[in-house]
Amino acid sequence: MLSRVSKVALAAVVWVLSSCATQVYLDRWEPSQVDIPRGTVLHVEPEARGPLRHELRRAFHQQIAADGYYQVQGSGPCAVLRLHRVHVNMVEPAENDKHRDRPYPNRVELTADVICNYQRIYRRDLSEYVGSDFDYRPDWEGAAEEIAADVMRDLTPHVRRYSMGVDSVEGNPAVEQAARACAAGSWEQGRALAHAALKQNPNEAEACYVLGIIERHARNYSASDSWFRKAHSLKPDSKYSSALRGNAQIQTAEQRAYLQLNR
Repeated sequence: MLSRVSKVALAAVVWVLSSCATQVYLDRWEPSQVDIPRGTVLHVEPEARGPLRHELRRAFHQQIAADGYYQVQGSGPCAVLRLHRVHVNMVEPAENDKHRDRPYPNRVELTADVICNYQRIYRRDLSEYVGSDFDYRPDWEGAAEEIAADVMRDLTPHVRRYSMGVDSVEGNPAVEQAARACAAGSWEQGRALAHAALKQNPNEAEACYVLGIIERHARNYSASDSWFRKAHSLKPDSKYSSALRGNAQIQTAEQRAYLQLNR
């Protein structure tokens, strides 16, 4: 037999779990931070010395080949990815400095620039990857891989995953069932369940929201806008108005990304 306290705690857990939103995952194109045509030859010029120079060039060439957006070598338009490494020596503390026993290491600064048509169109400070022990770091390969992946993520249009939360509706389980079907990739089943939820309650805003998500996934933005507007008219909620604004932002980002990808 459960005690009264245990029953209350169990009921609370069930309520929390039942009130949690079902996350529906989607993909969208994100434009790069620079506007360089697909197929451009990207020359990598690491100005670092020692093992880091070799590892940076290797990591970037591998990343460029994996992305398939730029070329490492060939003819045609070119851009230069220049990696500046600056070694800064800290000032030696004075004899009377009470903190003289503290270590005063050297500091390494690393910056990535992209030069196109003699103009710098991109800059990123990479000092976060380097510390006072950077000269002695044994994992050169790991550091170079991280740097190449992060910089190329800025320079290449890519697909990003995001999610939209659908709340369960008391007395209308088809809404959550529709969201769960979409989250599992069964979009047509989700559509049918969302319409079933609307048939049970034509004024169910969350069911309209699910249909807006489904149309967004199919990139039918006009239909998606209509469902989000209807959801907001039934229940003025910032979630629905934000989804509507998000459609406009996504379309702008996708158009720019696709233009770059297909040029």
